[in-house]
Amino acid sequence: HPLIQVPNQLVGAPLGTDVTLICNVEASPKAINYWQRENGEMIISNERYLMNENESSMYAVQMTLVIRKLHKSDMGGYKCISKNSIGDAEGTIRLYVPVNMPDL
Repeated sequence: HPLIQVPNQLVGAPLGTDVTLICNVEASPKAINYWQRENGEMIISNERYLMNENESSMYAVQMTLVIRKLHKSDMGGYKCISKNSIGDAEGTIRLYVPVNMPDL
């Protein structure tokens, strides 16, 4: 079943900037990977959300989610989810505005 490793579980970025969230997935057979908010809302690619998957081997994929021009409403938890015929896994990343950074 899939295995997810999250290099940065806490990501801080000032409002108005772009931020990249990363999850590393290993799965065999190949998995379906997607992102969702902590409230269960699925994230769809659009002008604000850019999703990519880079294969580093036959089994390993790096999932990236770029959130452009951060809003206050973007803060909170994000889940990278991976499912294949054997099982599923998820990783959680929390996004916040660091206190010492001014809003743009």
